[in-house]
Amino acid sequence: MATHAEIMICTDELCQRISVTVTDMREIVAHGIIEPVNADPDDWQFTPETATLAARAVRLHRDLQIDWPGVALALELLDELQQLKRENRRLLRRLERFG
Repeated sequence: MATHAEIMICTDELCQRISVTVTDMREIVAHGIIEPVNADPDDWQFTPETATLAARAVRLHRDLQIDWPGVALALELLDELQQLKRENRRLLRRLERFG
């Protein structure tokens, strides 16, 4: 959950920023690509980090013509890849100590 000092973005503003309809935004949320802070769709608020993720999802959807379930999977796999890269770098640093 967001802190009081954190900037929040309402649904209409986020839709305008990333050029999607409210219907598209509801679909993005329904597929678990992003998660609003509030449960009530009429009062959804998003963090700046969530807005960045939504923009990334929209680019995948538009540029690569991936459907929303595919976008959700692609983002999950990209996130996993980043985690594996971080883990690999960490392990390589540990290995260098012994070499």
